[in-house]
Amino acid sequence: MQTQNEQLQPTPPSLVASLRKGFDAIANHPFVILFPIGLDVFLWLGPHLKITRLVEKMLATWNEFYSSGAFPNEEAIRVGQQVWTAIGERLNLFIFLRSYPVGVFSLMAGIQPIRSPLGEPYILQASSLSTVLFAWLACSLLGIFAGSYYFSLVAQAAVNGVINWMDSLRMWVQNSLQISLLTIFSLSMVAMVGLPCSCLISFLTFGNLAAAQMGILIMLGILVWMFSPLVFTPHGIFVRQENMWQAITQSIKLTRFTFPNTLFFLVVVFAIGEGMDMIWRFPKETSWLTLVGIAGHGFVTTALLATTFVYYRDAVRWVNEVSRRIETASVS
Repeated sequence: MQTQNEQLQPTPPSLVASLRKGFDAIANHPFVILFPIGLDVFLWLGPHLKITRLVEKMLATWNEFYSSGAFPNEEAIRVGQQVWTAIGERLNLFIFLRSYPVGVFSLMAGIQPIRSPLGEPYILQASSLSTVLFAWLACSLLGIFAGSYYFSLVAQAAVNGVINWMDSLRMWVQNSLQISLLTIFSLSMVAMVGLPCSCLISFLTFGNLAAAQMGILIMLGILVWMFSPLVFTPHGIFVRQENMWQAITQSIKLTRFTFPNTLFFLVVVFAIGEGMDMIWRFPKETSWLTLVGIAGHGFVTTALLATTFVYYRDAVRWVNEVSRRIETASVS
């Protein structure tokens, strides 16, 4: 009788079970975390590609243009100069190896260290916009290819419990192509919202910085609302070998059908990841203890990624079963 009741009422995917299976999958295949560890070590100890000189030229041009004092908001000028100076000092163009929405996770991409226990890194300068554009494009493409292989291995570990390297290699190019299309689609959506909002925010900055900050929050809220239904699109590509549009359709259907559970699941996963990142960032960038943070970040973020694959697999099964039973009941 109990089995019959369970068949009549299939249970939705469990958060706790997904977390346990996801962490177990990576604990059984720990070599997968070498992807984020390797990227973080490179961004920390390797050479840096900077735009310091380019920013200095831009600020010098700004100072000449606004030297007459005709600009109505000197505070906005000062804040803008401080922001761009900080960008010039911190930004390492190699962080674009951490591609979005699919890519190898990185702790150092968020920290952007300028020193290490080895001292000052070897600095390369991008002195023109064309160099910056080329570096962004090249690093993004490398990040997409590396991230596609990384996601494929994690998906196999989480969903199948075993990793088949040859299967991942055979599907590597096809998966990378679909992820490239997804990246272009995502950038188009961001541009569609970001460009008009950026113009509005720039206009508001002339008169009121608080209003500009409110505009940024509104823009971020719109982007989160737009991208939330698409959160499982990469999972359809790597688990079900769907093309981009099929994966988008499946993701929208899944999130709509399981919205309360999925929203809670995503909030918990995000909170765990961000909470642990605060711990991994405790060591100073000049301390070798940062290696502990890099290793911990690599394991936790990879395990959380595996958790999302487990949740996706169980959620698809549940949605398909419920849909099948609804169709059967309507026919009968």
